[in-house]
Amino acid sequence: MKKLTLLLIAVAIGLLSCTKKGVDPAPVNSATDTVVTIGGGAYPVVRIGSQSWTAVNYTGPGGVFNSGNPLETPLDGKLYTPAEAAQINLPAGWHIPTYNDYLNLLIARGATKESDGTYTAGLNVAQSLMAESGWSEGGGNNYSKFNALPTGFYHLDVFYGSGNGASFLHSLTAGTPPDEAFTIGPGPDGQPFIYLGLTLIDGDRCSIRFVKNN
Repeated sequence: MKKLTLLLIAVAIGLLSCTKKGVDPAPVNSATDTVVTIGGGAYPVVRIGSQSWTAVNYTGPGGVFNSGNPLETPLDGKLYTPAEAAQINLPAGWHIPTYNDYLNLLIARGATKESDGTYTAGLNVAQSLMAESGWSEGGGNNYSKFNALPTGFYHLDVFYGSGNGASFLHSLTAGTPPDEAFTIGPGPDGQPFIYLGLTLIDGDRCSIRFVKNN
């Protein structure tokens, strides 16, 4: 069983500078596909950089809603364990994101590479991924159209972060089961803070997005 820890191996997060409202430093590309059907549901697709992502959280068979949020709706999606995620039947060309998929998402939104090989994702990057409403500490600007909602996660039999955090399952490398999470949560001074490589333990639950193979 893994210990809950933060692995900031490839991404060093700095709360650098806010992006002015109404100005997108990295405009979203038009998506080739507008909808993908997964688990009997239709999910809108958005093109971000060179990647095509589902733009809402998965809400198919299995999973649970975050009971810590009395305002939760099906639009917020469910929280899934890695084992449940591994059972999802995906259409050809789609997969549960890897660590590198989320890293590339951050780069497409403006994360910069430092001299030591790590990447810095400023506050503007986090805000561009966050939905404009639903966040207890103020929303993002959702310039990316990724539309991250603060549905929280489930850890050690407790629901956490509803209203101020979003966590998405990812695998370490292609072809391996998901056992880590990409998280946007409150950092210093309550400002959004990004964690990539949050290690999960058995029974943890997070939201799920999907990305299309390049």
